[in-house]
This record gives sequence, structure tokens and C-alpha cells, in this order.
Amino acid sequence: MTEIKGIIFDFNGTMFQDSDLHESAWIHMIKQYAKEEISDEEILRTIHGRTNDEIIKKLISPDLSAGEVAILGMEKEKNYRMLCVQDEQRVVLTDGLPAVLDKLKESKIPMTIATATTKENVDFYFDRFELSQWFDFEKVVYDDGSFPGKPEPDIFIKAAKKIDVRPENCLVFEDSYFGILAASKAKIGKIIAIDNAGSNQKLFDNPELNIAEVMKDFTTFKL
Repeated sequence: MTEIKGIIFDFNGTMFQDSDLHESAWIHMIKQYAKEEISDEEILRTIHGRTNDEIIKKLISPDLSAGEVAILGMEKEKNYRMLCVQDEQRVVLTDGLPAVLDKLKESKIPMTIATATTKENVDFYFDRFELSQWFDFEKVVYDDGSFPGKPEPDIFIKAAKKIDVRPENCLVFEDSYFGILAASKAKIGKIIAIDNAGSNQKLFDNPELNIAEVMKDFTTFKL
């Protein structure tokens, strides 16, 4: 049985149920700038777990310069944060998570966040959710352009290194297929899928993903 010595949390759709807000922001921007008509379904199949650069180059144009990609990425994230603050009641951590984080902190279990989002959004989350009471910002791994996005394993390998725990001794919480695939490729010791809406059960049944458990939220979690 795997000995868990550290915990890595994905953020969006895992710690914060905001997938629909990201989806809305992406759909609005991509349809505004894409040269060809793209369906909502195609956009939704592409965006989850991937970095902004990858999404923009795939769905808008692979010929965009780094500067143009950065500007579009900032526009999307600004729109996303605007959607968040428009509904303050939405800006809460997933059910049961604060109590779990309190217990993990009390137990002195190393933990961090590994997210495909940008530093600006991480700043926003640390402010809104007061994450510094549980997490060291310097140990958070986010999209800084230095590594490939999910489903490549780099983000989780880097996060494990940040908390000085071997990947095989880490537990990862993830909600997206690409994120879970990345954790599996990183040889993470235990993967728990968060399926808040209960819509991914068939997808998460795939044995190749090495999912140990599927949870709706954190109310039933016990280490």
C-alpha cells in the first residue's frame, strides 16, 4: 500500500467549482477571435487542464506570436475574474475542503497546489480564499511557460519536488481527464478524482487512469 507523505491539489474544478466560468470566458473569447467557426462542444473538449498558450494556438491560430498569445491569455483571465466577482456567493471553496485543509495543516503534511492557470489568477485566489493560511505561495506550481501543460506529467513532478516528496508518495486531487492522465504519467502514488456534478463517472472508470477513488466533494475524505 502506498504511503502518502504529501498532497497536491489541482485548483479549478477541484478546490473551486468554477469550470463553467472558465468555459464561458473561453467560449466568448475564442468565438470573438477565431478565424473559423468553432462549436461550443469543440471548445469544451480542448480547454480543460491545458495551458492558455496551448488553447489559444490550437483554437485561434498556431501562427500567433508569443506577445499576441500573452495578450489574449490576459484578456481571457480578466474576463474570467470579472465573472467570479459578479457572483460573490460562487467564490467559495469546495464543500468540506476548509476542514480538510485545517486537519492536514495540523498534521503537518506537506501540501501544495498545481494548477494550469496563470500567476494573476493564483494571486486572485490567495486573496479571495485566504489560501496563505494553508499554503506557501512559493511552493505553488502554475503556468509560467516553463513546462508543458497537462496531460504531460511535468506539473506534478515539479509540485512534488516543491514539497520535497517523491511522486509515488503523493496524493493528487484532480477533476479533469487531462489532469488525471498527467498525474498517472507522473507516477503519483494515489489519485482521487473530484466529480462535483457527477458527470464524469464513465470517463473516470477507465482503469488506465489509475484513479483510487471518485468523490463529489471533500466532505467524505479521510487520509
